[in-house]
Amino acid sequence: MIWPFVPTQFELPHCPNETETLYLLQYSTWGHHSLAYYREQQLVEFTYGDWELFALNKRDAYTGIKNMLFPTMGALGRKTVAWKPGQAICPQFVDCVDVVPFPAPADRAQSLLEELETAYIREQNQELLNEDEGVYFVPYHEPYSVAYNCNHALAKWLEQLGGRISGRVFYHPDFIAGMSPRLTSVP
Repeated sequence: MIWPFVPTQFELPHCPNETETLYLLQYSTWGHHSLAYYREQQLVEFTYGDWELFALNKRDAYTGIKNMLFPTMGALGRKTVAWKPGQAICPQFVDCVDVVPFPAPADRAQSLLEELETAYIREQNQELLNEDEGVYFVPYHEPYSVAYNCNHALAKWLEQLGGRISGRVFYHPDFIAGMSPRLTSVP
């Protein structure tokens, strides 16, 4: 259950069999988080947000408040950077403040990746680059609102991986500080 005033808790997925390491990225902007996969010597980050706020990079107060109060078009973001284990991650992502690798069941990780890639490819003809952040966005089927923002999307993805989320998700959650067991950050 998600409670608005209780600190965020993220219980890692139970991994009885084959695992895949995924990466949870935390940003200084609005407590935003994203999820990344390591594939073919690249980190592939997926993020979710409001089309105007994230894809069009309209970060003014009016747009932020309006787009929280009234459901708007969601945006699925994807950024791919060359990377090898052992290299620093945060410097390659604007405003990234922390990254924690965590294990997830390989079959669930693959299923979520296929779902996100399919959604992205389906709308790729409308792809838009947020040049300030180097992230490509496409329209996403989940509308953005106060009831479903970027933090809710990440919580949903983490739950699809087998994790358990509780506590504050709506505003400024801290999935990394609330991680159980708490794993070590990487640069």
